[in-house]
Amino acid sequence: MGYSVQDRQTRNREKERHGKNIDEKGLKVSCNYCGKVVQGYNRLEHHLAGIRGNVSPCDLVPESVGASLRSSLEDRKKDWMLRRMNKLKHDVVPSTGSPAITSTEVQQSHLQPNMSSKHCFLQCTPDLMDPVKMETTKASCESKPLVKTEDHLDFSAAKSIGRFILEAGFEPGVLHSSSFKKMISVLVNVPGVAMPTYESILQEQLRETENRERELRQEWRRSGCSVILDSWKGQCGKSFISVLVYCSKGMIFLRSMDVSAIIEDVDLLTAMLFRVVDDVGAHNIVQIVTNDVSPYMQTARHYVLKYYDHVFFFALCADHCINFLLEKIAASKDVCEVLRKAKAITRFIYSRALPMELKGRYIQEEILSSSCLKYVAVFITLERLVSARVNLVNMFNSPAWDSSVWAASSDLFRHISGIVKTDDAFWRAAADVVKVTNPLLSVLYKLESDICPMGILYDAMDRAKENIKRNLGDKHGEYWALVDRIWDVYLHSPLHAAGHMLNPRIFYSDRFRHDTEISSGITACIVQLGQVHYNPRKAAAQLEVYQQRLGSFDSDPANQQVMGIPQVEWWSTHGARTPDLQTVAKRILSQTCFGATRYNIDRSISEKLHVGRWNKTAAEHQRFCQMEYVHYNLVLARATPHIHGPSVVQHGRLTMVLDDWIAAPK
Repeated sequence: MGYSVQDRQTRNREKERHGKNIDEKGLKVSCNYCGKVVQGYNRLEHHLAGIRGNVSPCDLVPESVGASLRSSLEDRKKDWMLRRMNKLKHDVVPSTGSPAITSTEVQQSHLQPNMSSKHCFLQCTPDLMDPVKMETTKASCESKPLVKTEDHLDFSAAKSIGRFILEAGFEPGVLHSSSFKKMISVLVNVPGVAMPTYESILQEQLRETENRERELRQEWRRSGCSVILDSWKGQCGKSFISVLVYCSKGMIFLRSMDVSAIIEDVDLLTAMLFRVVDDVGAHNIVQIVTNDVSPYMQTARHYVLKYYDHVFFFALCADHCINFLLEKIAASKDVCEVLRKAKAITRFIYSRALPMELKGRYIQEEILSSSCLKYVAVFITLERLVSARVNLVNMFNSPAWDSSVWAASSDLFRHISGIVKTDDAFWRAAADVVKVTNPLLSVLYKLESDICPMGILYDAMDRAKENIKRNLGDKHGEYWALVDRIWDVYLHSPLHAAGHMLNPRIFYSDRFRHDTEISSGITACIVQLGQVHYNPRKAAAQLEVYQQRLGSFDSDPANQQVMGIPQVEWWSTHGARTPDLQTVAKRILSQTCFGATRYNIDRSISEKLHVGRWNKTAAEHQRFCQMEYVHYNLVLARATPHIHGPSVVQHGRLTMVLDDWIAAPK
């Protein structure tokens, strides 16, 4: 780690203050407080700062000295990681002559977001791997002129065309398609209509998207936000992260990143998280939601929380935790056998024309789930299959089957027909599996149906366990243990406990049970989130008023509206006399528990951006970055989170994750 002349002079003065050389070469230094001898001043700093690793902490150093050195070491480590990242960028990616990143951009205050009206995160945040990909000129973010078109096509029509092209993710060439031009001419009833340029429609939509982002940033300051890091592996084998921000007014997509080169590098992952937090603003963030449980990300998040003094929380996406829990259930021997036979049925039906035709006559609901989460889709499909058994039996007994070549000559048909019609042991076992998985799936459905999911997750998990016990009786123990393990190790956050307590529908009901997990959760949230937005001591005192249902909390309107209006609205209406607690409640209850998967986003646009095809020139890359930014935000502005995934009619294909339920892997 290199230091400037000024840094070295400062370190020498500190060295004389806190320790002294005990050999001529200065290789050994003794601590002025406890007398311990260590190898060099760097270890002395760690000794005094109380950072364990290569040296034990000093028990006699004044707290102010230890705190100052800890802060200095953390700042230097962050600076070193950013310099290392910049070096990696220049080593890996050839320069294309784009403007350099200034030191002030890299070193901006870690507690304040970049709120310049001329820039958005997409265009002003340095790329992890390539300065060309992250940096765009200031001029590209200025207010853009409206779409310019010929008189034949009015502004409203041109704008609608532009929104359609960018939301669909079409490339620029579509505007030159003779079929597309003819279609527009027919729609506007103007022969030979002149089309707007791709650049003009992109800049118009970019201007509107940036305006929406600025509005949402204002809401981040008012009610807090959840940063969503959506990690995935592309078909090209590379690893990516999309950065999105959720608040009560909507979701915004900021950018995607190719993290293949840093996914197993804790320092570079930490630096990436620093930059995300710096852009959004640490004091705007209530939580960072991830779907990455790797030890590298877990370590990086530890460093980030420590650096930002724990002013926000990290949480794992509830959808992915439930999916992980279902994966564990699917791995058990008995459940594996059930799923094997269920797959045999669906493969037979979905890979052949006649079974598919008859399925449409006898079974109204689609059997295969389109959920983007693999094991959520598996167990939704199993539940649908169990529900469709009677109709499947009728289908296999139908005259059309009896007269088909399958019924007369196919051993496979007889095998599948036997499972459907006479294998009662399989159907009983499948029904038993559904008794376990349906309560867990219901947690996801509840999160989707409630406008304030943070206030219901804790209770939803409790109810799921109760339903499993009710369904299985004395056999529930192993499943309870599995649920508890996933909850304790992965899913639970203090925010969930605080949301549970601050949800008046639950807190003022007979169901509420106070325990240490809830008490510690609400306390942690009040203390950690309160450094800027409210007074933690006042909020803690006002919590007593809420708990005892005093003042406005016991008014007739408050009691009548507990069940009738959303939780955040209830606090806005009835929490005015406890303003600090009201702020806590609104900031927590306004957050989400799940990530981006429910929005069923097609990630192919982001993958195209990073695989190299669009990296030929800085201008081409900048345009594609802008297209990605506009595209995903147009999609998100109209998308509704849906755990079931898009319908077959909407999506145009059966499923994205259950290929092995349609045909056997080759």
